[in-house]
Amino acid sequence: MDALEVFDPSGATEVTRLHAPRLDSLDGKTIGFISNDMWQAHRMLPMLRDWLAEQYPTATLIAESEFPMGNTLMDTEEAVDQLEASGVDAVIIGNAS
Repeated sequence: MDALEVFDPSGATEVTRLHAPRLDSLDGKTIGFISNDMWQAHRMLPMLRDWLAEQYPTATLIAESEFPMGNTLMDTEEAVDQLEASGVDAVIIGNAS
């Protein structure tokens, strides 16, 4: 008789590093935008920046065009160094595809 071996994919993942804590507010903060340059990001991110500028007029918003764009370029140490050098308090990364 043949046996059928079944893999159970319902295991758990141990979280060893938490995300950075959320900012209390965006007022007075510097926010950088990073684009993976996919699925209408060139339309959505400017709209989001405009909305945030209205909601948080004291925030400084740095456009995605100031940073490397695309999945392969934004996932580099150089991109992280550039973000850190710009003094951002937070980064908004998009767009999902």
